[in-house]
Amino acid sequence: MKLFTLLLCQSVFLFSFVSVAADEPPKQIILTKVASASFGKVWDAIKTSMQELGCSRPQTEKITEPAEEGGFYTGLYVSDFCVIVKGEDSTRKYMEQFGELPRIRGGIWVAGRVQYKVNVKEEGVRQTKIVLRAEVSGFEEFITNAIHFWVSNGILEQRMMDAIMAKVNAGAEKIDED
Repeated sequence: MKLFTLLLCQSVFLFSFVSVAADEPPKQIILTKVASASFGKVWDAIKTSMQELGCSRPQTEKITEPAEEGGFYTGLYVSDFCVIVKGEDSTRKYMEQFGELPRIRGGIWVAGRVQYKVNVKEEGVRQTKIVLRAEVSGFEEFITNAIHFWVSNGILEQRMMDAIMAKVNAGAEKIDED
């Protein structure tokens, strides 16, 4: 009987441990690239890419001068919330491709948006590090009447990073041609 009780306790412990590990929340995607370009060119590429992908104005745009931070420029660019889809019919289906939406039984999603956070650091002559994060959110109107946030699967971050790097590389090609 003691052996049976011991085995039962161990199996309950093991199964509870497995279910806790399976329910671990997803981690935020952070993309990092080092561009072979000056800080100014990378910064301009970020601003242009944000505008082209529908994030016209920044919530925060901060550049730290070299004298303040070890001789290199650093910058923080936080976009405003960029609406990427509107409408009851299309929002849920469209936003599901960018991450797992919160489960709200009977919920009606009416808007989806994204906010980008980009840290930029000059690491040397023509070497600039770009760190990009995104936060996805949406407005559920029927049940909660609130904005909900969730972790992106990386598609939006990759699109933005590709746009930034394309602008940086296009700028580098123009210089090489001259």
